[in-house]
Amino acid sequence: MNFFYEAVDAAGKTVLGRMDANNELEVRRALQLEGYAPKAVAENHNVTGVQTAYQQTAMPPPIQGSINSPHTSTPNVAATYSGNGMLQAVNPPAVRNSNVVFAGNAAKIIPQARTLTTHTPIFTPLPADAYTLGGVNDRERMGFFQQLASLVKSGISIYSALDNLSARTPNQNLAKTAREMADAARTGSPVSGVMAKYPNIYEEHIVGMVRAGEMGGFLEIAIAEIAHDYEENIALFKHGWIPKLMAMQAFFALILVIPLMQNILHVGAGGELNFGKNFLNYLLIEAILLPLGGVVIFALKWGWKRIQNHDLRRLRDTWTLKMPPFGDLHRKAALAAFVRVLRKLYHAGVAPIHAWECAMNTSSNVIIREKLATSYGLMQTGASLPDAFTATGLFANEMENLLITGHHSGEVVESLDRVADYYQEEVAQAQSKSKFAMLRLGVFALLVLGGAAICWLAKSYFAGMFTFVDKMFPENEGMLW
Repeated sequence: MNFFYEAVDAAGKTVLGRMDANNELEVRRALQLEGYAPKAVAENHNVTGVQTAYQQTAMPPPIQGSINSPHTSTPNVAATYSGNGMLQAVNPPAVRNSNVVFAGNAAKIIPQARTLTTHTPIFTPLPADAYTLGGVNDRERMGFFQQLASLVKSGISIYSALDNLSARTPNQNLAKTAREMADAARTGSPVSGVMAKYPNIYEEHIVGMVRAGEMGGFLEIAIAEIAHDYEENIALFKHGWIPKLMAMQAFFALILVIPLMQNILHVGAGGELNFGKNFLNYLLIEAILLPLGGVVIFALKWGWKRIQNHDLRRLRDTWTLKMPPFGDLHRKAALAAFVRVLRKLYHAGVAPIHAWECAMNTSSNVIIREKLATSYGLMQTGASLPDAFTATGLFANEMENLLITGHHSGEVVESLDRVADYYQEEVAQAQSKSKFAMLRLGVFALLVLGGAAICWLAKSYFAGMFTFVDKMFPENEGMLW
């Protein structure tokens, strides 16, 4: 395969060129061995087509020079060759390859050449189990991404890391997707394309985060952030067992207490009080009520898992936003992720409109993602970055003003840094409020259900005692004591 590449040499100068290799990873390794820092790599799908595109323009003799050569003002020239065979870009528009917009000058080389061939995605059509494959919980996902992040950070290629993990992942469904992702990485295709086929395993914002890492060249950072997000989510609900235990204790106490006194202190027609028979009746009733209580608990757990599925995600996200303080946490976490990724893409040299398009898909809430998509439509019509932020109606006024100032002063990246820091602090505060709210919910359930059980116990006890006395001493029935 043939690739275009953009890299930076030891002196900080940008160089462009072409290289034959099996995949993008080999190109990046070769550049690093030669002392270059790769910035972007774009596959050249048809070398002959590229040469034809050059021949269609009136090309002057090859020249030596930098990217900013005076020759760049020549009209209709997509690129020129330097004396050493290096390609020199001249500012054509950015190029989209599948779902990836390549950053920097490597994306600017001969956009016409991209239209000369048709590129068929590797992973089509979708397998039969694409939208039904699931059975992976957050703890398993966390462990998978933690290990993947560690392997990639150590310098192992993404292909080798995924190939290694696919053989060691206990969950068979997760291992299946890891093998497919490894195959994609081996052929130079984006792993995010494989992840997108399994929405019940990898949610849209997880796929968006990986795609952003592929686009901006910070894939190892994106994987580490995914693992960190799962860690925080699990840590948030780790202490939830206390309120859940309170609620379950109160619930089963209610089931056990309601029929207790009514049966134990049941008085027969002749005024007899048969404790043995009454206790047996109580056990028979409990043999029915306890399994019913278990069915209720099972139904709640099933409903919780069911609402996590892809087809009900919009309903879940809508409800979540309406449940304070959990809705506030969900909203701020989604905005923090969006701004954080937008800043990385912007700093990587991705055009603002494409950076927004990619970053908006990292939002974990469908409703917020739709509002961000509306602003993306405005950016397509020429709106500025601050205008897009304002149009969403999601951000605080002071953050919008901060971005406007950064836009006018040329410090957009710095402004995005401050906005990301602001929402990260907001997320930390919202997490504390959510933890306290879960504890309050447990105490509330204990007080309501446990209090109801105690009240019913007292009522049943005294009602049984009064009935027993009335039947044992009928001559005193109705007498005021």
